[in-house]
Amino acid sequence: MAGPWDGGEAITLLANLEAGATGSMTGGGYPDGVRQVTDAWFAGPQEDTTAAYERWLPLIKYENHQCGLLAAKALMEEGGVIRCGHARPSLQPLPPATRAWLIAIAKRLDPMVLRWGR
Repeated sequence: MAGPWDGGEAITLLANLEAGATGSMTGGGYPDGVRQVTDAWFAGPQEDTTAAYERWLPLIKYENHQCGLLAAKALMEEGGVIRCGHARPSLQPLPPATRAWLIAIAKRLDPMVLRWGR
């Protein structure tokens, strides 16, 4: 696949697609959601891309600002993909309330990760 790609867990996805990105390299929590945005971008029209991005933006923002790389682990653990969502030291586990909000936001979107291991 040709690059360049978006990164940063899709927080700048629309701007990077507009600037010429040909895809996105995000965390592993919800690539199916990010794909909805990139597929809409390449198919057009712009309104469909914006709608897809806005649908996933609460999860994208929560991952970026509250969870970091632990979001993907928490989502995978919730979906039965992995048994333990903890990271190596020195990262602390997600606080229970943060994890609960993450899962609640994700459940509204029904990403594959929440069904994959079940």
